[in-house]
Amino acid sequence: MNSQPIPGATIDDLILHYGFTRLAHFTPSMNLPHIIGDGMIRSSKDLAEQSPDHFSPTDRERFDRNPDKVCCTIQYPNPYYLSDARGKREFINYPDWVCFFLNVTLLTRQGTLFAPVNAATQRGSLLRQGPDALAAMYAPDASRHGRGARHRAEVPTDLQAEVQVPGPIALSEVRGVAVPSEEAAITESARLRLLGHNPSILRWTVAPMLFDRNGLVTRLRNGGAIIDQPWHPTP
Repeated sequence: MNSQPIPGATIDDLILHYGFTRLAHFTPSMNLPHIIGDGMIRSSKDLAEQSPDHFSPTDRERFDRNPDKVCCTIQYPNPYYLSDARGKREFINYPDWVCFFLNVTLLTRQGTLFAPVNAATQRGSLLRQGPDALAAMYAPDASRHGRGARHRAEVPTDLQAEVQVPGPIALSEVRGVAVPSEEAAITESARLRLLGHNPSILRWTVAPMLFDRNGLVTRLRNGGAIIDQPWHPTP
């Protein structure tokens, strides 16, 4: 993969050029029943106005930036986000998390913003729209760590590079949901059934590496297998 931008490229062109196939979005697993029941992954603004019971501390942290957007990363989740969240006192009631995989076509949605680093950097001033902003996420100098020869081709240079997609995002845009273990998959599917939802409407994946900060960082920068093991709820 050539990290140099393509003059005149569209968002669709760049998706093919860089070779990524999905977006990733972390959320506390307690939000799963509401998301399935509502049929939507909603922005902070929507949740605060329509479903305040599901407006979590993750949303409060970013409310002053772009509350009408849903925060995502390209191909893999931000390795640092979950680790940082779990270390904060306000997240003590949110021990279990899942990672949604979303369709990359969401990047063509009008108003989508791209940041080559964490979107909170410089109070969001680095967020931009358009193909050039997406290409900037793959620039070799986008991260102080640089972009080594073994850096995964489909992954932005800075592992905290962020995409903000205008919400809400329909459940039909969800390609799958990842959990850290088979035990977590069993627990979450049982919880959904208890609340009257069918867990089989989601495509489940057990992917422990996505929830391991150091392991994921190493594999994204230096190569190595990142295994997504399909899991199917019992009928």
